[in-house]
Amino acid sequence: MLINAIWAENLKSRHSKMWVAVVILPLITAAIGAVIYGINASAHLYDGAVWQQLWLQTGLFYGYFFFPILISICASYLWRLEHTNHNWNSLMTVPVSRSTVFCAKLVVLGKSVLEAQILLMAFVIIVGKVIFRFSQPIPVNMLWWLFMGWFSALSVGAVQLYLSMRIRSFAVPVGMAVCLSIAGLGCHILGFSSMFPYSQIILGLSSQDETLPVDSMVSLVLMVIVYIVLFILLAAHRLKKADVVAG
Repeated sequence: MLINAIWAENLKSRHSKMWVAVVILPLITAAIGAVIYGINASAHLYDGAVWQQLWLQTGLFYGYFFFPILISICASYLWRLEHTNHNWNSLMTVPVSRSTVFCAKLVVLGKSVLEAQILLMAFVIIVGKVIFRFSQPIPVNMLWWLFMGWFSALSVGAVQLYLSMRIRSFAVPVGMAVCLSIAGLGCHILGFSSMFPYSQIILGLSSQDETLPVDSMVSLVLMVIVYIVLFILLAAHRLKKADVVAG
């Protein structure tokens, strides 16, 4: 059932404009990261691990602003069809569990986020090799940085999918993501990164920082899983109990 639901959601997402956010936002982020890195490099602020520093400058800006916005846009697109033309009525008659519907959308969202991460890393590599002509080899650890950035985003994906399910407006959940990302930055500054989804992204994208404690990464993984399960249960309960009809 889940495989069929994922296939159906994947098919619907192909006819949306999610790909614009998935491509454009990582591209803009890589450009901004290149500018920031170039300014700092010209002031001789870096020493040693140039790839790590370039990813840090790019990834943290991404986590502060663009990544939550990208996720929220994708989440809104994934519920957009259900919020139009009485399609909620059709969804409610589909012979699959409510949690399966939400999980299928989360899987498709996770796939889109992973594609964005791969593109971001590709753009960073292009910036490093073509623009700055790094002589150091591309570190294998970049795959770990990519994975942790993606994994930490799944909790935000679950939250945004739930908000987009509850709110018919396309723009309102996106605006909420902007506000929550600001709150996430505050939590990160205060040292509570692993406890709040929108600061978990920042922590995940900081996985290349050698000074980051291992226990921070362990608590991050556990809390991401907790948030994913929590919002799957909340969404399933909402879909079972609420009389949802869209006009």
